Amino acid sequence: MNLIKLVTIGVVCGISAVSADDWKTEIKSNNPIVGKIWDNKEHRFITQQQLFDDMNKKDWILLGENHETEIHHLLQTEIIDQLAQANRLGNVAFEMANTEQQKVLDRALGTASNPEQLNWQPGWPWEWYQSPVNMALVNANRVLGTDLTREQQMQAYMDESIDHANESYKNFMLEILYEGHCGKLPKSQLGNMLRVQIARDEQMGSVLRNHSTDKVDLYIAGNMHVRKDAGVPFHTSLSSLSVMMLSVGDSMDPFQIIPDSYQDGPIADYVIFTPEVGQKDHCSRIKG
Repeated sequence: MNLIKLVTIGVVCGISAVSADDWKTEIKSNNPIVGKIWDNKEHRFITQQQLFDDMNKKDWILLGENHETEIHHLLQTEIIDQLAQANRLGNVAFEMANTEQQKVLDRALGTASNPEQLNWQPGWPWEWYQSPVNMALVNANRVLGTDLTREQQMQAYMDESIDHANESYKNFMLEILYEGHCGKLPKSQLGNMLRVQIARDEQMGSVLRNHSTDKVDLYIAGNMHVRKDAGVPFHTSLSSLSVMMLSVGDSMDPFQIIPDSYQDGPIADYVIFTPEVGQKDHCSRIKG
């Protein structure tokens, strides 16, 4: 297996740029598209410099991940680090922190912290997020919690007033929720789950809209929350760029790897391809 670079990115800062040689993440992969960036609008590969040129034009960069993929967390950390070195880093927001954690996040700003000090929620394993969170705490203007609290999510679950007028969106999301719960969730509960999803995306979008800076602001979340047809940019009027990180197997065809949208238009502006990693089969642990 050949050792190749995952990402080598020059960050634009005024008329100067960080050298491409300053950012190297090396991983093992046989697939030649690993580490490449796909323009999902123009349907072509682009350079890292082109991606960062576009980043500087938007208020928020929505950086999507697969939660369990370690390489995605390492890449997030490197992006934060390089933007900070180029003096281009603004705020960093996390799906994984809720708004009630904002006071402790503000107190921790400027130094690395730990889950006890941050009141980190156990549903988000600290070993996954320690690196990007601490890199953000040390370097960002502010680190923002964006999500609803557990209590607020339960309120949304029961709130019949939460709805969306787009029937295609709702049908798509109901199917996603059904598959995401391994087909075991009673369909009578899917509407309640959708209310929570809508409320979360609206809440997170509101935080982003109210906390943009004149630098590059990053929002780190699961890929579903950065989708242009279903996530935060679907629910919120926001100057943003959606960048999804997707793992690839043997396929070298972006059209086979990137999911289709239920509507016209791309699901993200750009996709960074990363190596396929073994995922836990959560459904196998659920009895029928």
